[in-house]
Amino acid sequence: MARLRGSRRPRWRPAPGDTVDAARLREEITGHEDGTGGPLRFEGLRVHGRLDLSRCRVDSALELVDCVFDEPLSLAELSVGALDLSGSRAPALHANRITVDGDLRLSGATLGSGTPVPRPLTGPPAAGDGPRVPRRLPEDSTSAVVELADARIDGNLVVEQLTVADSGPWSLLAPRLDVSGSVHARGLTASGALYLRDAQIAYALNLDGADVGGLDGTGLACGRGLYADWGFRSAGQVLLRAATIEGVVTFHDSVVDAPAGALLLSRLRVPRLRLDLREPPAGAVVLQDAAVDVLVDSAATWPAPGRLNLEGFTYKRLETAGPVDVRTRIGWLTRDPNAGAGSFEQLATSYESAGDERSARIVRHARERHVRRLDRLSGRAWGLVQDLLFGYGYAPRRALVWLLSLAAAGSLWFAYHEPRAVGGSGQRAWDPVLYSVDLLIPVASLGYRGSWDPQGAGKAVAVFLVVSGWTLATAVLAGARRVIGKG
Repeated sequence: MARLRGSRRPRWRPAPGDTVDAARLREEITGHEDGTGGPLRFEGLRVHGRLDLSRCRVDSALELVDCVFDEPLSLAELSVGALDLSGSRAPALHANRITVDGDLRLSGATLGSGTPVPRPLTGPPAAGDGPRVPRRLPEDSTSAVVELADARIDGNLVVEQLTVADSGPWSLLAPRLDVSGSVHARGLTASGALYLRDAQIAYALNLDGADVGGLDGTGLACGRGLYADWGFRSAGQVLLRAATIEGVVTFHDSVVDAPAGALLLSRLRVPRLRLDLREPPAGAVVLQDAAVDVLVDSAATWPAPGRLNLEGFTYKRLETAGPVDVRTRIGWLTRDPNAGAGSFEQLATSYESAGDERSARIVRHARERHVRRLDRLSGRAWGLVQDLLFGYGYAPRRALVWLLSLAAAGSLWFAYHEPRAVGGSGQRAWDPVLYSVDLLIPVASLGYRGSWDPQGAGKAVAVFLVVSGWTLATAVLAGARRVIGKG
C-alpha cells in the first residue's frame, strides 16, 4: 500500500494499482503541509484525468513513482522541493518554467503515446523526412513530449533509461534550461531530437549509451563536460554551435548514424574534444571556427572526403589512439574540399609545438602544392618548376642535387666536346668542370664562360646550362623568401 509521509497522517491512502481521480490527487498534493521535510509519496497509482499542478507550490519533495497517467502531466510553473516520476508512464510532461529545489527524476519512465516513428534531426542541405534545423525554433508554436523550457533545477536532472516514444519531431524541448547539478541521461531513448539551446548546466551532461533522433545544443554552456560515449547513437544531427564546454566533449565509441547523422560543432569552445567514434559518421563533421586545446581522433572514423569542414579550426595538440603519420594527417586536411592555407598552417604549427620540425616542413610543402592547384595555368606551371627544383623551399637538398647533376652532365659533355678558345696568350687552362659550373652560376663569374666558345650542339648545351642556372636560382630565391616569410 502506498504511504503518504509528511507533517500529518493522510486520511486518503490509495494502494498500488488503485485508480484515482486526478482532481482528488491534486487536492491531496496541494493541501499537504510539510513540517518534517519528508517526501510526499504516491506509488503504483493509475491516475484518471489530467493532473494539473500548474503554478502550484509544494514545499516538500513529491514522489509519483511507477504511476500511470492517462493524460499529459501539466506542471508548468510548479514550485516543488523535489520531483520524482521514476518508472511512471504518461502521454507527455509539460513543465515549462518549473522550479525544483532538489532533483528532478524521470529514471525508467516512459513518456509519449502511439507507435514511435523515428524523426532524425536534419538540416536544410540534407535529405530525409526529419525536422529541419531553423536558425531558432519558434518555441510558442512548437511542442514536445517533454517540455522544460526555462525550467530551473537546483539539483540534478536524472533521465537515465527514460523512453520517449512519439511520432513528433522533438522529444525534449528545454531551451534555457538551468541545472545547478548535472544532467544524467545514460541509456535515454528518444524517437525525436533533444532541444537544449542556450541551456546552462553547472556540471556535466552525460549521454552515454543514449539513442536519440538528434541534439540541438546551440549555445549550450556546461561546466564540466559533455559525454556522449559508449554506444551513444544519433540518427540525426548533433549541433553544438557556439557551445562553451569546460572540461571535455567526447564522442568516444559513439555512432552518428544514417540517415542524417552529422556533427556540427562550429564555434565550439572546449579544452578537449574527442572524436574517435565507433565507425565513420554518416554525414558531415563541421569544426568551422571551433577552438580546442587538444583534439583526440581516429583515422578509422574520419568522415568521408567532402564531408569535413576545418575552416578556422584551431587546436594546440593532436592525439590519436593509434599512430597517424604526417602524410596521413595531410590526407585528413584534404578531406575538406575548401581547405585553405590556414588549415595546413594550423597543422604545421601543432607539429612545431610538439618539436617535430620535419613534419612541420612536410605539411608546409603540402600546403604550397594544395594552394597552387587553384592557380592559373602559368601559376601552376611555375609552381611545378619550384616543386621539382626546390620543393617550394622546404626541400633544400633537392636544389643541391639538381646543381650537382647539371654540373656533372655539363662536365661530361664538354670533356668530350671542348669549345674553341677565345682570347690571347693569357688564356687559362681548359677545365670542363669549372666551365660547366661557371655557366650554371647566373651572377658571379669564374672567368671561364667568356674564355671559351662552344660550337654546334655544344652551344645548345651551354644555353641549357645558363637557363637552368637562372631558373634554379630564381626558384631558390622564391622558396627561401617564402620559407623566411611564412615558416
